[in-house]
Amino acid sequence: MWKMASIKSYYNNYIKDISIVFLLLLPLTICNAITIFVGHSLNIAGLTQAASTFFYFSDLLIGIYPITLCIITSYYISTKHGVNAMVVVPYSLLMYIAISVPNDLVAPNTGLPNNPLIALLTAIISAMCCVSFRLFPLDPSRLDFVKTLYKQVAHFFAFLLITLVLAKLMESFLAFSTGASKFITLNPLTILGGLAYQFILGLLGAVGINGHNFLFRAKQQLFENTQLNIAAWQVGDAPLNVLGQGFYDAFLSMGGSGNTISLLLCILLFSKDRRHITLAISAIPLVIFNINELLLFGLPIIFNPILIVPFVCVPLVSFVVVYSAISLGLVNHVGTIVDWMTPPLLSGYIATQNSIGGVVLQFVVITLGVMIYRPFYLNYVGRSRQNNMTMSRQSELESSTLKTFLGDINQMMGSYVSKHDISRRVNHMLNNGEFVMHYQPQVNVTNSAQLSFEALVRYKDKTGKLTPPIFINDFYQLGAIKQLDQMVIDLVLNDMQNMPLDNGCKVSVNISAESIADPVIIHLIMERLRFYNIDPENLEVEITEEAIITEDKQISKNIDALQALGITVAIDDFGSGYASFPHLLKFNFNKVKLDRSLLLNTQNEREKNLYQLLAKISEVTGCVLVAEGIETEQEKQFVEQCGIDICQGFYFAKPMPLDEAQVWANNKIRT
Repeated sequence: MWKMASIKSYYNNYIKDISIVFLLLLPLTICNAITIFVGHSLNIAGLTQAASTFFYFSDLLIGIYPITLCIITSYYISTKHGVNAMVVVPYSLLMYIAISVPNDLVAPNTGLPNNPLIALLTAIISAMCCVSFRLFPLDPSRLDFVKTLYKQVAHFFAFLLITLVLAKLMESFLAFSTGASKFITLNPLTILGGLAYQFILGLLGAVGINGHNFLFRAKQQLFENTQLNIAAWQVGDAPLNVLGQGFYDAFLSMGGSGNTISLLLCILLFSKDRRHITLAISAIPLVIFNINELLLFGLPIIFNPILIVPFVCVPLVSFVVVYSAISLGLVNHVGTIVDWMTPPLLSGYIATQNSIGGVVLQFVVITLGVMIYRPFYLNYVGRSRQNNMTMSRQSELESSTLKTFLGDINQMMGSYVSKHDISRRVNHMLNNGEFVMHYQPQVNVTNSAQLSFEALVRYKDKTGKLTPPIFINDFYQLGAIKQLDQMVIDLVLNDMQNMPLDNGCKVSVNISAESIADPVIIHLIMERLRFYNIDPENLEVEITEEAIITEDKQISKNIDALQALGITVAIDDFGSGYASFPHLLKFNFNKVKLDRSLLLNTQNEREKNLYQLLAKISEVTGCVLVAEGIETEQEKQFVEQCGIDICQGFYFAKPMPLDEAQVWANNKIRT
């Protein structure tokens, strides 16, 4: 059940993401539609020279479309996952070109890679490679700069190997498909051969493969036979065949492969999803000229198990209807090969020797297509085929998707613009200042010789101005909190080399829930301890209570592994959220830090009793307790009465830089 929900979640994310990507490409596709429309208009007006100029620009727009798709997809995914897009985009282009050029997947007129499916896949693979193996920004001031540099080089080398493997796999696939196509003997001039030909075209198109390229030999033979038959008919030597190139182009590809003009009309007539309606309206200029990429990828149709069925079946039904109508003499035979970009209805008129019957037949086929697409489409958007949606169901649907397509994009892109701003802030911090650690003592009121500090990260700009840790949320937003954790671990361990560790001084460092749930964190801490020559017993790891309510087995394993090394593990800010005694008992913590919020109203009997109850945690769990946020003598006395010996707060000392912490520690040692 969980797996099905997970698959559904991934699929829904795929649907949303692919729709957004293709909306971002909408200006390019609309510009292409406009240039085609103007070109055809100029042709009709007899201005062929001017028309050829617009068709040239259309070819350019079509030529850059796949490579633009690659760039935008990689940028979108990297931004969504908080990875620097300036790294991901070059990786994606490298992989796309490296796979396309050696395998001759390029446009002959421009030399640019021309396969949208390969563009989409390489962008996704490249982005995921960069998301899965995040690296720190190179910082020459870090002690491990050379090691980090070599890691990045190794990362890029591994990426090149993946690219080479994919290029070879593509070469093998193309060789296999070429070999397989030679064994596929189809004759589109027969009924069974024609149905098989159309079925394979639709099936390949539904997974983003250009079926005309795969069946090139059959298509080429069909075109040549059609030309010969039309030439013989024109001189009276032979009757017109029912089946021919014009038959397929005029009646089975209206609005593009899959007769997607029917799907477009189905959306406009029956959809209650404003996002899809807006998409359909946007696709009209393209569908008029039988270009269906916006619907193909925007809904999407490709890899969509529901919409693939009518996408493949509608042309097959159309084949039977059109063949029957022409064979019975209800409509003229197709007497010419119509340009595939000729708009529907007009193409039917021209194809059937300027006959209105061809227009009527196309209208019938389009209507049948709408009827076939309708139940599948309504099922796809979550509507019942038998009953109209009630208003409550309608509201439920709108809450599960965004209310409008443009609203969806505005919200999503607004989020990513915000992330872009956050990324810019973080990059500015990394390049124009430094992260430093301040240390706040944890005081044992019964044993002043016991030394311990909590390390708290701060940011210092070029002027020396300190910024409190409000920037931590930026790292969360970017999905880079693990990188900040690793940076903090380095800074703390480096500082600990100058602390009186021989006197039993402990330093605690905060680790996010994401890091403590990562198996890699154990190896990283062990490696950094060895690098800085720090005894594990001098280190304490604090995790927030968020981690203990996630039910993650890996967290428990990591806590046990840290303790096995001799590292103390503490739960920080306990009582500030939803963690409770049962949650606490799941993990074997050494220390529990009670959040200051629990102290705020202890003048009231109820709050006082609650704090006293929480102070009993040590008796149940065996954990050492620390009272956080002690700011007054009254609060100090109260926590002492509760039996808590270790306190932390402004009453004792504020967080201080390393040099002041050293002085504070030395004074304690002397006293």
